[in-house]
Amino acid sequence: MPPSGRILNGLVGFCCGDALGVPWEGKPAQDIALTDTLTARGEWPTGSTSDDTEQLILLAENLISTGGSEHAFLTALAAALPTMRGAGPTTRRAIARFEATGSVTTDGGATNGAMMRVLPIGWAVPATDVQHRRELVERMTRTTHADARAIATASAVAAMGSWALETCAAQDLITIATEELDHFGVFSIEGWEPSPGGVSLDVMDTLGAVLHVLSLYEDPVGAMRYAVSLGGDTDTVAAIVGGILSCRQDAVDIPWAPQVALPPSLEVLAQGLLAMRQARYA
Repeated sequence: MPPSGRILNGLVGFCCGDALGVPWEGKPAQDIALTDTLTARGEWPTGSTSDDTEQLILLAENLISTGGSEHAFLTALAAALPTMRGAGPTTRRAIARFEATGSVTTDGGATNGAMMRVLPIGWAVPATDVQHRRELVERMTRTTHADARAIATASAVAAMGSWALETCAAQDLITIATEELDHFGVFSIEGWEPSPGGVSLDVMDTLGAVLHVLSLYEDPVGAMRYAVSLGGDTDTVAAIVGGILSCRQDAVDIPWAPQVALPPSLEVLAQGLLAMRQARYA
């Protein structure tokens, strides 16, 4: 059983990747001048995290309190959305549909708003409990993103998180992600290369960027820095790789962590997710 400290490290790593990327989101790679001193972005205070972190926290809380209730998750997301920084159009459309019809599943949606929040599912479910993890990912992804590619990439991220918690090597995590795509009948994204315009919101492009970073880095700090340097959706890519690689380690030293506005509930969430994982071992 992995210690809860690793899940906490994953949560902190995710938040730190998000905060590192926030000031540079949407910028091409050539315009990024990254340092370990975080900067403000418009009206966003220095050290701010985005909807990536807020949605990940909402999902973690939902898993712990309900075991994965779609209705409860959408209700919480709808309540948080008016003040949520950076939430994308696909998520907003899904919430509008939920509020209008009560439907807990949406149609379409191949942007990365679901895959960015699913690491808590990987942490809450043992790595070998594949069927349960996939079922949970699919249900919670369909709340906002129902495209087959969104489900497959979310499953890949959750699987990597689950195995990373068991200290699986980064290269092996890439294989695990590819196996998840194959299971859902989604074509491989081997050979992904950075684009001058940066990483888009498309799920395949985002996952391609994540796997590209993992192919080069085992160290979460270096991985997050490089992820941001790719440009585009910098906060999402850096958050995902930060969460995955940080949870592999019993101790993580992230230079800019003291500047990040970390949510106060991370330790409690880590303990709750570990308790869920432990219960599935029984």
